[in-house]
Amino acid sequence: MVPGGGSPIWTGALAAALLILAELLPSPATAQTPASAPSVKQTAPARDPNTVGIVAGSSEGGVLPLVSEIARVLTGGQKTGPNGELALRVLPIVGRGGVHDIRDVLALPGVDMTIANERLLTRLQETQELGDLRSKLVYIAKLFNEELHLIAREDIRQVSDLIDKPVNLGDDGGSSADIARDLLSALRVPVSEVYLGLDEAVAEMRQGRVAATLFLAPKPAAIVERLTRDGGFHLVQVPFPAEATPYLPAVFTHEDYPSLIPAGERLETVALGAALIAYNWPEKSARYQLLGNFTEAFLSRVSAFQAPLRHPKWREVNLAAVLPDWRRFKPAEQWLQTVQAQKAGVRSTGSVSRSGKPEHRATEDAKTDTERLFDEFLRWREQRGQH
Repeated sequence: MVPGGGSPIWTGALAAALLILAELLPSPATAQTPASAPSVKQTAPARDPNTVGIVAGSSEGGVLPLVSEIARVLTGGQKTGPNGELALRVLPIVGRGGVHDIRDVLALPGVDMTIANERLLTRLQETQELGDLRSKLVYIAKLFNEELHLIAREDIRQVSDLIDKPVNLGDDGGSSADIARDLLSALRVPVSEVYLGLDEAVAEMRQGRVAATLFLAPKPAAIVERLTRDGGFHLVQVPFPAEATPYLPAVFTHEDYPSLIPAGERLETVALGAALIAYNWPEKSARYQLLGNFTEAFLSRVSAFQAPLRHPKWREVNLAAVLPDWRRFKPAEQWLQTVQAQKAGVRSTGSVSRSGKPEHRATEDAKTDTERLFDEFLRWREQRGQH
């Protein structure tokens, strides 16, 4: 056949191949997140207008279990429509963690929120890597601290033993990698950086090709105990850097990891505060209203997250806490102010029944969930006003 002759068979085969290739290639909405996000992203498809999405790092752990608890708690107790539809549905989304999840919030339809650590937000704002994030993101609540776990082979007894050895930092650009790189530099521990998933890193550690892996997650993290127990590895203490850093001192105890830490012993490590952040949707948009519905439901039911069977990290949540230099989502701020005003009104005037005795829903000493949650909030506001 003469090249360029335009055989019908060849032309048809080429056309079919191009169609198949077009199907295999990701569309702009499903491709990897772009390096820079548009100033205003598209709204999610209207297949389920009552669903909000929270991207929550990798499937290996981190904050994903806590985001799954948000979905379960807020779904429970809702009345459903004739076809089983919910008034509010929370969709946990597996991501890559760190800056990748921030990019997803900025660019991908259907991704409204993520849980991000404070240091990452500050660094991205300072570098302007993703533009002016303070105009693109808001926070709903400051949540809890995430601890850095250093899982190592038995021959690694302290951080300095890692000098010049291959150390896994997790996915490049993820929360663990960003923190680990900065912390090892502050501790003056140069290492050969490796970027692997947890399971792959553990396999490499068994073969002696990787000395340790670092993992940022709220304690206790079930995957940490599983990996260390099954692999014969252990947790190594991470000292607090001498120079000023954004980190917080933290410890692991026997209560956190019963099979890893003997009773009465403590392992030092570092932690970072995390916050629930959201895309700053235009105020009159449908997504803004939906996010407002989520915010009210989430804040109103924080006490349900603190039940004994939930992750213990929820007990650290203080709704009074603020994220310095960042704007709180307007409906969240309004909710806080409303409850504060209601609480102040009860304290100043009291609520008295016709019998002349104070009214209580359950027992005389019982408090509503909202009142209990805001005891700390009001104390914080009062202390702030004294300074």
